[in-house]
Amino acid sequence: MGGRDLTILDDFGRSRRRFITAIAGSAGGMLFGLVWPGTARSNSTQRTLALGRLLMGTVVEIEANHPDLSIARNAIEASLQRMEDVDRLMSVFQSDSEIGLVNRAAATRAIAVGQETFTVLTEAQQIGRISGGALDVTVHPLVQLWQRAAMRDRLPSSQEVEAAVGLVSYDGLSLDPRYRRVRLQRAGMGIDLGGIAKGYAVDVAAETFAHNGVRSGLIDAGGDLRAVGRNRDGAIWRVGLRHPLAPSRLLLAVLVEDEGVATSGNYFRYVTIGGRQYGHLLHPQNGLPANAALSATVVAGSAMRADALATAAMIHGTDAMTFIRRLRGVEGIVVNPLAGRPGKVAVRITPGLRGRVELLDGSAELEG
Repeated sequence: MGGRDLTILDDFGRSRRRFITAIAGSAGGMLFGLVWPGTARSNSTQRTLALGRLLMGTVVEIEANHPDLSIARNAIEASLQRMEDVDRLMSVFQSDSEIGLVNRAAATRAIAVGQETFTVLTEAQQIGRISGGALDVTVHPLVQLWQRAAMRDRLPSSQEVEAAVGLVSYDGLSLDPRYRRVRLQRAGMGIDLGGIAKGYAVDVAAETFAHNGVRSGLIDAGGDLRAVGRNRDGAIWRVGLRHPLAPSRLLLAVLVEDEGVATSGNYFRYVTIGGRQYGHLLHPQNGLPANAALSATVVAGSAMRADALATAAMIHGTDAMTFIRRLRGVEGIVVNPLAGRPGKVAVRITPGLRGRVELLDGSAELEG
């Protein structure tokens, strides 16, 4: 969806930190770049510009660093436009999107889609297979079931859940790469790219930076983030992760450079039924909210891959870290409740993140 710029900032001390914290919190942001008050910038030839916009169900904030602010502005505006293009193609909320057309008609005939949508569907299917179905973009019938349940304030019955689960199967999604055609195996099936499309949009925004001559910046879309190069002072980006039990605070910081980072969790997005909150992440195989882990963060070469794998890790629950450690070329962070200590958490990290993670909550325990 479109939207107006929230603000334009060229002063990146205390005011930027307040801005990022405020907009990320208001839209469910779990990750954001940290710039501490008083950071020295006198030796940098780079100038910094940021634009924020409501997009893809969150607040997207993009920072570009370049000696010429007009170039930085052009890069950001072009990046935001590309993200809007992705949303227009892949949103389940827009009836005229390519995914909207697939959901309406692909059970009766093969539907041709553009290269971008086909690329995301192909990646989703591959990650569905390597995750044992933990990431399943045919989860749409389950999402609709729980949304209806929230509207009528009544939990879905076991029969309703069973019927919806019967329509969820990544193997029931057929992709024809020659003609870029999509087919769904059964009537009632549907696709929801909520666990991967935003990561892809962040990646295309980063690619747009390169096309516009910007080699330093940050694209922050709530739980999905991409660091481009290093920051304007030549330092590695420092990315903050919110505390899942106290989202107004930071749990830790992780160092990233030219990488995608995504966090999946239920502490910002949920439905309320009978006065109780139920997480938005649904297990494709039993139809119930997946809440065994508090949050899962993945660092990967692309935000799309990080997004999809973080979603899959959350579905794996208590086995989230085991799943992440099996993967090549990615690192991860899993946050779980600390047994016997209410309100406290244990943070598990993969070996490749040793020395890159700093705990900011003294009561948390770091493992790994």
